[in-house]
Amino acid sequence: MSFGKRQSGVGASAQALNVGMVGAPSQIANEPAAEYAAEETRHPFRSLVGLLLCLAGLYWLISAYSRDIVRDHLLHGTWQPAYDLRATDGKCSRTNFILTTCEVNIKSVVKPDQAPIHVSFMMLFASGGGEALIPMRSTKDRAAVSIYYAAETKLWNRTLSFVFFVGAVAFWGLVALFLFLRAIRS
Repeated sequence: MSFGKRQSGVGASAQALNVGMVGAPSQIANEPAAEYAAEETRHPFRSLVGLLLCLAGLYWLISAYSRDIVRDHLLHGTWQPAYDLRATDGKCSRTNFILTTCEVNIKSVVKPDQAPIHVSFMMLFASGGGEALIPMRSTKDRAAVSIYYAAETKLWNRTLSFVFFVGAVAFWGLVALFLFLRAIRS
């Protein structure tokens, strides 16, 4: 078909839509579909990048949140207000009314030269706004310091949120692994 020239008839528009087909429609009807439609093979680079991103996400989630969640479960019920500590720079950010991440620094009143303890946590379907940031210390482990809202009030929400996100990232990591292995085999 020439560029810019109109073709009359129904066959012209059908031929224009099937640009990738080789030969006339009568020839194609007699040939098997596998001969003229080659399957596109994928390069494994995209799935490898997805797999590496999922592994990095799992590492970040586990390193950032798991230690504090396990500690808070082990010390559940032993938290008392710590009057020698003060919560500073507390802020929570909420994303699409679903995920809330909170960060707070806990500073010693007795030893102002000491570096502040950074506490961060995430929750699903809960806001952190307006809650009192009360520093707490465990009676079992005096070095364990947290915020009452995170350690007692929203502990199960934090745990379920962590399990959900780790499960979701692990699922997508497995999908990326299977796509990578399939791309390597082909």
